[in-house]
Formats: sequence, C-alpha cells, structure tokens
Amino acid sequence: MHRYLTALGAILLLTATSALADPTVIKVGHNRIDPAECTIEAGAAVTFLNEDQMPGGHTIVADDGSFESPALAKDQEWSHTFEEPGTYTFTIKQHPSAKGTVTVK
Repeated sequence: MHRYLTALGAILLLTATSALADPTVIKVGHNRIDPAECTIEAGAAVTFLNEDQMPGGHTIVADDGSFESPALAKDQEWSHTFEEPGTYTFTIKQHPSAKGTVTVK
C-alpha cells in the first residue's frame, strides 16, 4: 500500500508540475507573429515556431540585440529563456514590420 501511495503521489506531482510549466509558443510566418504580445515569469522560456516556408528561413531578432534565433526553416522551432524582468520587443528579420512583445514579470 505504501508503494502505491508513493507512486500515486509522484504521478500527481509530475502532473501538477507539467501543468504549471506549459510552454509559451509564439508562431511566426510571412509578416506575422501570433500572439504578438505575451507575458511570462522571469526564468521562463518562449518557443518560436516558424509555420511558413521562406528561402533562408525566418530569424527572430530582439530590438535591443539581447537575442537572435538562427534562421528557422518551416516547422522548425527555437526557444529563448528570459531571465530578467522587463519588456522585450522583437521582429522577424526578413519581415521587419512584424513586431512582437514579451513582457517578463
């Protein structure tokens, strides 16, 4: 009985932990960012997912130069962890009119 309760407790802990750690995904493509704004806690990561084909890929670039992804091919993703609170604006290098904001609390 003790092993059963221990195993059940571990499963519940893992389930609760994964629910709290749902990843933030920002989808990018031809001149679009979805969602264009998000808010996360310091130390959390944002995953950028390129949904569109683009010769040479799409590159995510912070306006302040604090991060830059490699060129992402269609269906490729890249994650960045935001350690410090603040507001981070970014663009898609190949589509500079597409703008996004990550607010870190």
